Amino acid sequence: MLIFCNKISNKKNSALRKKPTDFAFEIHDSIATINPEHWNAVANYGSPFLKIPYLNVLENEHPENMRFHYALIYDNKKPVAISYFQVIDFASEGFESFIDQENTEVSCAITSYLKRHLTNHFIRSAGKLNMRLLICGNAFVSGEHGFACSPEINKIEVFDVLADIIYEIGKAEELNGKIAAILVKDFYTSTKNVSDELKEFKYHDFLGEPNMIVNINWKTFDEYLNAMSKKYRNRAKNIVKKGTELQRKSFSASDIKDNAEQIQLLYNNVLHKATFRMASLSANYFVEMKNVMQNKFNFIAYYNNEELIGFRTSFLLEGSIEAHFIGINYQVNKELELYQNMLYDYVRETIDNNLPQLILGRTASEIKSTVGAEAYQLTCYIRHRNPLSNHLIKPFIDSIKTIDWIPRSPFKEISLEGIQG
Repeated sequence: MLIFCNKISNKKNSALRKKPTDFAFEIHDSIATINPEHWNAVANYGSPFLKIPYLNVLENEHPENMRFHYALIYDNKKPVAISYFQVIDFASEGFESFIDQENTEVSCAITSYLKRHLTNHFIRSAGKLNMRLLICGNAFVSGEHGFACSPEINKIEVFDVLADIIYEIGKAEELNGKIAAILVKDFYTSTKNVSDELKEFKYHDFLGEPNMIVNINWKTFDEYLNAMSKKYRNRAKNIVKKGTELQRKSFSASDIKDNAEQIQLLYNNVLHKATFRMASLSANYFVEMKNVMQNKFNFIAYYNNEELIGFRTSFLLEGSIEAHFIGINYQVNKELELYQNMLYDYVRETIDNNLPQLILGRTASEIKSTVGAEAYQLTCYIRHRNPLSNHLIKPFIDSIKTIDWIPRSPFKEISLEGIQG
């Protein structure tokens, strides 16, 4: 059913919007119920992580604490934009540990208020307290994967429609329990002038950890090593030499299934090191992703003395390699330089496929910079559904600092100063 857009009363300059009847939208809770021709007509202009095969796998193998919504936006009955949402129930203990982090720049009064007031928005699920978060974007991939629109449409107008869609999803979700907050993620500096339209709807912007990207300028891995300064070249060669003790195997879907128990353990090892976890996937996610994506999804297993000690995954996209989830046995990680070898293997994979970019994602920014990754800043937007909480949460959001790290430059006569846009 098409829902026609309404004027949003809290938009400061609603007169600038198109007439309400110009836009309409549909909201679905399964990708299977969407008109695939309409969705694909717009998805082709956006992220590969908005394509139906990928979304099908994620929906079918979704974590227990996650549900999905999909929106198609029409202009005079023509599909012009799409947006993708996930609803996640966070365990209260995980969220409270995030709030409890020491931060001298947040006043005790504000922190105390947030703890007390946000607790009112926890909901009960399976005997546990949770907080419900609506995300526009992809909880498992860094970057602009939450919406796409056709080139003839004004993107600012799409963000206006997005506010209507979020309102309707919030109403629909009340049957399951109220949504406490909305997170819209992740926007590069080049599109921030458009995404800042969300501030008109009282969203607060903040900087997340940057996306680490290696721009590939080499035809061979040896050429890549030779482009490094002596210090980093020697370091890389020593790491790669240790990696010769590792056996690498490209897994098929059946291989992943046969080793699912160990893969789950290795994946959990990495997951549990994160201070703030959105959701956990099962090993069967990798099985189904390989079944569906075939040679566009790589699963590389690492063995030492016939023992599976790690794995790395990646997507082969049109213009890049996108590093995905990894798994590590940390007991042998340092001895064998397992993680560092994975990073160099990602570089080698990108060079071998003659692609211009390697996208390494968030986290471990400093160590990723040692292999040549540059930091591309990402902006997120958040809004608490309670107006008073939304007003008071701003100084708390403003005080959140990304993890300090030192950008490294492994290459000759190159300095990675600051954050790239």
